[in-house]
Amino acid sequence: MTKKAKKIILIPSNDISSLNQLSGTNTLLRCEEALKLWKTGGYDVIVASGGRTCKKEIQTIPAADIMKQWLILNKVDESKILSENKSLDTYTNMHYSLKLLEKNNISSKNLTVVSHWAHLLRIKIILRRNYEIRPICVPVKYKLSIVGWLREIIWFFYHLMDKTGNGFLEQEVRKIVEKRASS
Repeated sequence: MTKKAKKIILIPSNDISSLNQLSGTNTLLRCEEALKLWKTGGYDVIVASGGRTCKKEIQTIPAADIMKQWLILNKVDESKILSENKSLDTYTNMHYSLKLLEKNNISSKNLTVVSHWAHLLRIKIILRRNYEIRPICVPVKYKLSIVGWLREIIWFFYHLMDKTGNGFLEQEVRKIVEKRASS
């Protein structure tokens, strides 16, 4: 069966605020930018990507599902939104999102990713090296703290070294995130 060529917007989650809310978060800024793109009429599908990564007092449902609810409230047809709700990090955002597209028989070649520009650098590395996909990247402007910048720099170099995201450090981080999400 031939995969359908569709234009896709992919929104990887970042943060969730008080009990399953996007207000005041970088994830909301990403969703707002994706919504602007969607309203141009040039896209066929939105993939919201992100699992449960916060403590239960903050997040009881996956980030992708929270994002999907927000998109529906903002007049995006529910049938046009795919919710990838298992990922815990950038590697798994990409991996599970592409698997979801494949499951829905949608080609991932026309992919537009919406995120912070520093995060987009890492996403490009993952998609080009592992999947031979050259995404269109739409940067969202928001400030990162000094810790946020240090984290992005460290993860950038780590992504250059750990092609598949299965290295020791990434596995340990996933364990920490899973433990935090279950507390």
